[in-house]
Amino acid sequence: MPFVNNSSPLLFPPLYKGRARVGSANRNNRLTLSNTFVFIFPSLSLLSLACNRPPAGLYDVKSTTVDYVTRGTTKLYMDVFTPINAPAPRPAVVLFHGGGWVVGDRSDECNLAAFLASMGYTAATASYRLCTEQGPHYPIPMQDALAAVKYMRSHAADFGADPTRIAVGGESAGGQLALMIGLVKDHAIFGDDSHAGVSTEVSAVINIYGPSDLSLLFAGSGFVVQKLALAYLGCTPRDCPEKWKAASPVTYVRKDAPPVLTIQGDNDTVVPYAQAETLQKAIQAVGGRSRLVRVRGAGHGWGLLFNAHENMRTLPAITQFLAHVFPAAP
Repeated sequence: MPFVNNSSPLLFPPLYKGRARVGSANRNNRLTLSNTFVFIFPSLSLLSLACNRPPAGLYDVKSTTVDYVTRGTTKLYMDVFTPINAPAPRPAVVLFHGGGWVVGDRSDECNLAAFLASMGYTAATASYRLCTEQGPHYPIPMQDALAAVKYMRSHAADFGADPTRIAVGGESAGGQLALMIGLVKDHAIFGDDSHAGVSTEVSAVINIYGPSDLSLLFAGSGFVVQKLALAYLGCTPRDCPEKWKAASPVTYVRKDAPPVLTIQGDNDTVVPYAQAETLQKAIQAVGGRSRLVRVRGAGHGWGLLFNAHENMRTLPAITQFLAHVFPAAP
């Protein structure tokens, strides 16, 4: 079946059970970059903690942790999940966590990575350098995301992966990183010097409520989201509009880009649904390949609770998308 542009709601039953990493305020309960994350996810309610049972995958899974790049004296790590006794070489998916480019941890994506591995893919979740008000700023996280793709490609044989079939994905800020990898044609603009000579080309992008136009996001957001975005870019849209444009995935839509799956709640008050619509319309306008899945009533950040019903409703969309992109596997 050919890949087509589509926008449709999901009405799947809940399936999965997992864990959460939400964080907490400091003892003085002050609103700082390190503790604001928990305040911006109204969708993470007790109603999401239903007694869901995990779906049965096709394979048992094993994992390993590797350091995929060294920046100065700091090693960055990646958790790689592989299906036991699955056919190889197989497609790989590299995931990036959310957290407003300021907080978060690669372990936030471990449940999704393990699920994808159970379905026959090699899946990884990678750390990246986080931003602060004082720096580092964009494009530092992008450099690390590209390094993660390069590592997976250059070490594909170690994990039973096919170096020519790599997808990227992420939630929120991680979705923005994944979109940039997929949509930007010339990755040299990010200045990553790791793994010289290794391609950063990818076959597909899974964007889970990631922003597509950062200037519009800033203009329509409150203090917390603006504070996170300022830490990422290091300046306001008024002071450096070209930098904000350069960091926005919608700037780079092109007909020959890899297919994009965007999963977005229409009750998201952090990254509004309009961000997903803007991206979808822009990709369609240039004749690109994109699918927008509208999750009715869903807010933001459900990936932090992997047994949340929003996750269960959207897992089938992810596996179907990957099956379209990689029809011969798993």
